[in-house]
Amino acid sequence: MYFFSKQGVLVGVIATLTMDLASAGLRQLGLTASLTPAVIGRWFASVLRGQPIHADIAQSPALPYEMGLALVGHYAIGIFLACLYFWIASRFGWPARHLGFTLSYGFCTNVFPWLLMFPAMGYGFFGLHGPVGTRLFVSSLSSHLLYGLGLWIGARFIAFPARG
Repeated sequence: MYFFSKQGVLVGVIATLTMDLASAGLRQLGLTASLTPAVIGRWFASVLRGQPIHADIAQSPALPYEMGLALVGHYAIGIFLACLYFWIASRFGWPARHLGFTLSYGFCTNVFPWLLMFPAMGYGFFGLHGPVGTRLFVSSLSSHLLYGLGLWIGARFIAFPARG
């Protein structure tokens, strides 16, 4: 099995889209309060410039392309992580269509924002010192579980449909 496959890429898009749409719904209901995509794009740009560490990324000057960079970076990561999931599942013999495995994997992807991205942005481990009004820990937890749900949807109906 190749690491990047058409199915893996498609499922990555589905999982990331599920994450985005459902997370937007949770924000509308007032259950979560995440960072704006612009701030995430600004951080991606700073990483590309070799300056990933900030006291507060929101205080860095806005960039005209940060929204586009946020979108491209976010979906590229989602696709990569979906392909990694299928690669790991195939190596360990996991059932890729299993809801428990996809949700667990989605939960594990929190390691990136909680231990890398939020601290580098100046918001501390787990985002505990995020900007006023945000709930970064809960927002990240819920959105990454939703990513796992999207992985399950994609694996179940796209990548590994049930045999008739």
